[in-house]
Amino acid sequence: MIVIKVIEMMIYTAREYKPNECVDLGAAVGTWLGANNMILTGRDGKPVSRLLRRAMTVGLAGSGVTVLDMRLVPSMVVRAEIKKHGMGAGIYVRYSVQNGVEILLYDKNGEPAKEDAVNKINSILKRREFHRVSIEELGTILYYPNGIEDFVKMTTGQISYNKKLNIYVDAQDDPVAMLVPPLFEKYGFKYTLFNELVAGYNIPKPKEDFISNLRKGKYDYGIRFLDENIELYDGNGNMVEKFNKVVSLLEYLRGK
Repeated sequence: MIVIKVIEMMIYTAREYKPNECVDLGAAVGTWLGANNMILTGRDGKPVSRLLRRAMTVGLAGSGVTVLDMRLVPSMVVRAEIKKHGMGAGIYVRYSVQNGVEILLYDKNGEPAKEDAVNKINSILKRREFHRVSIEELGTILYYPNGIEDFVKMTTGQISYNKKLNIYVDAQDDPVAMLVPPLFEKYGFKYTLFNELVAGYNIPKPKEDFISNLRKGKYDYGIRFLDENIELYDGNGNMVEKFNKVVSLLEYLRGK
């Protein structure tokens, strides 16, 4: 039996591959959300995330929920698009060295799920009181292939400028490595990616290597994308500021 709890918006972690648990978790989330609602999903580039995201959608569709799947995108893109598209909630599946598989749940505003929602989903799981629908009523799985392009368009629509900055970027082997090129090029930033691999189970190179390379490379700034947070460093490797949104980072850099 799965017992879930929210830890920094995670509703599920597992060191082993357990697709049946994810099917049940999807059914519980779908039952909590309600049939005929819609949910946005996304994942990182790890093979296990791809498979378990599919298991989640099986459970969601089986409860009558329509899934709009962004596939391989950074979690920040999923969060931004939930409210924009009027979704009832959002799910992101990723892998970390610390926890193995992690499944994150967001509310209709793209914010971390509240404890009350998690408790309700947990209760559904314990009792296995999943909402079941007929074959004719199964939820549809739709694909949304332009998530990164739409995020760049939305971001540049909110804040627009062009500035010659040379930035060293730690992508932490996250799909954010796919977002940085189209986004930074819109602002005229020159960039170099560190920990840029998206697929595979490599352990990201440590912060010490990032700082060392930053100091040697004569960069204006260094940026580390760490899950839901963004750290900004000066060219000497000193921490300057932390942000929880890309727009806030871009606003800061505009003033420099």
